[in-house]
Amino acid sequence: MVGVVLVTALLTAPPSADADVLRQAEDSFAEAVRLRDDPEKARPLFRRSADLFEELRRRGAANPALFRDQGNACLLADDLPGAILAYRRGLRLAPDDRPLQQFLAAAREKVVYAPQSGAFARPPVPSRPPWLPRLPVRGGVLLACAAYTFGWLGLARWWMLRRGLWLSLGLAAFAVTALLALAVAAEELDQRAQNARPLVVIARDEILLRKGNGAAYPRRHETPVNRGVEARLLFERGDWVQIELSGGETGWVPRQSALIDGP
Repeated sequence: MVGVVLVTALLTAPPSADADVLRQAEDSFAEAVRLRDDPEKARPLFRRSADLFEELRRRGAANPALFRDQGNACLLADDLPGAILAYRRGLRLAPDDRPLQQFLAAAREKVVYAPQSGAFARPPVPSRPPWLPRLPVRGGVLLACAAYTFGWLGLARWWMLRRGLWLSLGLAAFAVTALLALAVAAEELDQRAQNARPLVVIARDEILLRKGNGAAYPRRHETPVNRGVEARLLFERGDWVQIELSGGETGWVPRQSALIDGP
């Protein structure tokens, strides 16, 4: 991870102030790497680098490289929840980014799960079929329209010439249209679900899920969750949030014990 090259430019040319923040983030990371044999000195610099990348995000910067570098800085600063949140944000933009996938998998291996807890609080299992392509909704719609049009053109040519090749091409184009439509629908549903139920990452160890928004409520589950556990936000009330784990288990946790994806 230390050898990963830091992002040297944002996808769009940043204003001078943003470029200065980016340079500071890169310099802090590079200095921390230089001092990696002295964790007491390196860790605060990794923390500063991660905070500067977060400042860029708050200013509107968002691309896979930025979140990859922020996640790496968080992980090296011993901020496991922040690293997982950053990697998940990057994968939301680029689901097929291999380095992000590998870094997220490595971070998840550091999460401490309760012994004999089974699938409780484990990372979510992708429900999307691996063969279904991922496409931006607008780009997928345009491709589907083009394939649909080509399909009708193929059938029209077959009707005029009665050649099997054109029939095969037309039917293949309709099959591609159906696949693209399915991919676009899946992407749209996934985006709506993420917007409706933002990602939550537990930020502290030994957090109990309770039946209500207060420490006086009884436990929902006897098994606590530790930092790095991923969930979805269901509801907020005062200083407490209701979350749902990947297995469907729900409960309330203190707001200060969770990182919530958002602006």
